[in-house]
Amino acid sequence: MTVEQYADTQSKDCFIYWLEQKTLIGSIRGGNQSKYGIYRSSNGDYCMGYGNKRVSLIGDALQVEFRKLIDGFLRALELAAADRYEEIQAVQMPIFNTVLLKVLYIYYPEKFLNVFKAPVLMKIGETLKVDPSLFEPNHLVQLNHSILETVKQNKSFEGWQTAKIGRMLWDTYSPVTSIDNEDVDRNYWLMGHSYATEGSQRDYFTQHGCVGTDFLPEDLSEFVGQDNLLDIIESKATEDKEKQALRSFFEIKNGDLIALKSTYTRKENGVTKSVLKVSAIGRAAADAVEGYRFDPQRGHLIPVEWYNLHEKEYLGYGGYRKTIARLQNQNTINLLFLGQSQPVVVTKPATVEPLRTTRNLILYGPPGTGKTYIVARKSLELTTDAKTFAELDNSGQEAIQQEYTRLARTGSVKFVTFHQSYSYEDFIEGLRSDGHGNFVPEDGLFKRAAIEALYAGLVSNVQELSDEVRFEQAYRQLAERSKGERVNLMSKTGAVSHIASVSAQGNLIVTNEGALSESTVSKDRLLRIYRFVQEHKVLWQDEVSFIREAIGGSNESRYWSVFNWIMNHMEEDEDINLPSNNTAPTLSYQEKKEVVLKALEQGEKFDFTHAESFVLIIDEINRGNISKIFGELLTLIEEDKRLTRPNQLVVELPYSRERFTLPPNLHLIGTMNTADRSIALLDTALRRRFHFEEMMPNPQLLDSVGSLALDELLTVINKRIEVLYDRNHTIGHAYLIHAKTEEEVIEVMQHKIIPLLQEYFYDDWEKIGMILGGIGKSKDDTFLIYEEQHDYAKLFKQSLSHSLRKQYRVKSKISSQDIAAVYEA
Repeated sequence: MTVEQYADTQSKDCFIYWLEQKTLIGSIRGGNQSKYGIYRSSNGDYCMGYGNKRVSLIGDALQVEFRKLIDGFLRALELAAADRYEEIQAVQMPIFNTVLLKVLYIYYPEKFLNVFKAPVLMKIGETLKVDPSLFEPNHLVQLNHSILETVKQNKSFEGWQTAKIGRMLWDTYSPVTSIDNEDVDRNYWLMGHSYATEGSQRDYFTQHGCVGTDFLPEDLSEFVGQDNLLDIIESKATEDKEKQALRSFFEIKNGDLIALKSTYTRKENGVTKSVLKVSAIGRAAADAVEGYRFDPQRGHLIPVEWYNLHEKEYLGYGGYRKTIARLQNQNTINLLFLGQSQPVVVTKPATVEPLRTTRNLILYGPPGTGKTYIVARKSLELTTDAKTFAELDNSGQEAIQQEYTRLARTGSVKFVTFHQSYSYEDFIEGLRSDGHGNFVPEDGLFKRAAIEALYAGLVSNVQELSDEVRFEQAYRQLAERSKGERVNLMSKTGAVSHIASVSAQGNLIVTNEGALSESTVSKDRLLRIYRFVQEHKVLWQDEVSFIREAIGGSNESRYWSVFNWIMNHMEEDEDINLPSNNTAPTLSYQEKKEVVLKALEQGEKFDFTHAESFVLIIDEINRGNISKIFGELLTLIEEDKRLTRPNQLVVELPYSRERFTLPPNLHLIGTMNTADRSIALLDTALRRRFHFEEMMPNPQLLDSVGSLALDELLTVINKRIEVLYDRNHTIGHAYLIHAKTEEEVIEVMQHKIIPLLQEYFYDDWEKIGMILGGIGKSKDDTFLIYEEQHDYAKLFKQSLSHSLRKQYRVKSKISSQDIAAVYEA
């Protein structure tokens, strides 16, 4: 196969075109072409990567990378042929696992399922109780095969072909649409087709297989695919509607469905109703950044395969007034694109800008702006490699949430919420009662997370250190046992001694029956003996002389007898059984901690180059007393103060007196609600040590619901709040993002947004009324707030000589017209 046969998508007859477009054996549509490793871009270059990471391959460089790619495919196929599935994940290839899985299925359909999407495979695996260690993105191939083998063991499926098994599982576990029976990994768009100067472009679009917009009549080809495209749009477009439309236009992906639309109103039974008219429906034939072309008369265009040219009106759906609108309301998607009136349960992720990688990050903004939602994505960016995250992102929010949940379950991601009474003792370490009248140090969440991360940096020498820890554990068990019973020790010559007592320093006092003398056997010297044995591979069972070589002095017989007891006990006791030399030890937190403390004490080398990453999420970080919670450790979170960094610091903790430091693979992500406390009031020391990412309301993520344009509603409300209060108290899009019917919008307004405004403005109803579009004179007016009228003379049975405070009420029965009046002129 040549590189042209593999990646020349302009011919529509190459290998990756067939993998993408032909869905008879399962779909892997969605995302961008970089998932195939090498692809041909719209400018004719063969490339790897995407966006600002895209690299053009020319000449020998192209052939070298293509050879690597083909060799990777061949190696994976060889391993599959030999049933060595667990080794396939180690093959280094620049492609997504879903792509590799589809290729493996094509060649070996009897060994793999024609189900390639990670979220669906994980659902199936959980139901069938497949090995949970396979629920990682990099184990997708092995998970697929394991599911197939599990199903085949059920006699109910005896004789079934794998394709039939795959279709049955897909239909059972995947949320599917009725369009060509594919999965829902796509977006749905409404696009206006009337240009300001030339009128409707419907006929041109449908006859020429394209769709476009005439906003900003300037060729953007040189910027398409570049990291600064959105900045260029922001600087060149003059109106907000132009910027919004162009941003949305360049988000369209190959396989997305597009409907040409127009909106208007008309009278129905004397009532003005909004109408949405759909004039054509088609499928995007390329990503906007790949299929882009500019026409001086038609503007910015992308290719579309139109498959439905029937016109249809939808009464009450005229709220979709934006020129280009991405649909998120599944009921509306079902109605417009699928011809269904019943909902299909699908979760579509909100589009967010990727956050810059940093070890200390705080996401801040008003309530309801999706800070907690973004935390899951950011956690995966920090704990997975770029290729794995790209594939998870391509698979949708469900895949991201599955992996986030798995990481939280395994302890790689930890979560805590700060509050006014949260303290250093909760977060770092504090004294706790042991139930016997004593107070002992107990580690807090932050310290435990740091220990786990530090341990991950000791992979190279953790075996040696953990063996020493277990040796010390066995020593402590011997010392404790000798306090309650007589423990006999056998010397090399067969003489029996025993432990008479344990000194205040924790050393053993050993004597023989009838002997007049006692000997001290110290833990430190025993540990030196153990290290000597390990280093010199001493056959300690056969001799005693090595004792003197290791520690010098005398009492080698009694040292050998104690050493002999400990070594035999380590081999027999499962609690401290040593792992084999070719497997990593599985240790408890306390054992890991002892290994880390020993490494810090001995100055062992830590290496975090390829160490597992950990994330500690601190929700509502501004609600806690930062100085009280972090204490002296606030300095350690700085980038250059972490272990292995130029100015690394190791401190002694106040309660345990243990050495402590922070590793570079522990990331801190905080969230902060600016309505509770402005960033300007945040602890200065904390502000200096964190990168701050502002998250403001994003009305563009909101779909229209019926006749209500939620993006316009939220935009107008927030502009008014900024004028009357400030931007820190605006309303987040999350309040409305899950509202799918007009009734749900009314519920949110009545029971969430209006009460929040009451809290913000301390029941200043005149300001609240200004924000909500005005105050009615009675409950019959088209306003959410109205002034309650009273006959005060009748109420008080006399005329009043002074004016009384006006009384305002929230309508008890709010209509969609009342809400539309908030933003309509």
